[in-house]
Amino acid sequence: MSEVDKSTEESDSFLHEELIPVLVVLGVLLVFIPDPITTTLGILLVGLGVGLWIWDLVE
Repeated sequence: MSEVDKSTEESDSFLHEELIPVLVVLGVLLVFIPDPITTTLGILLVGLGVGLWIWDLVE
């Protein structure tokens, strides 16, 4: 396995092991703050997290 393959696997593992759950949890927490801006940002973060999760599953 070449060095390029290892870095690709490491970036993929970062996506589905750390970034996606953090986006979803942070987004859900922001939705519960009763301010329209934080609710909107929370919905966007959850949508981004779910979209990345689906993209990771499909790829």
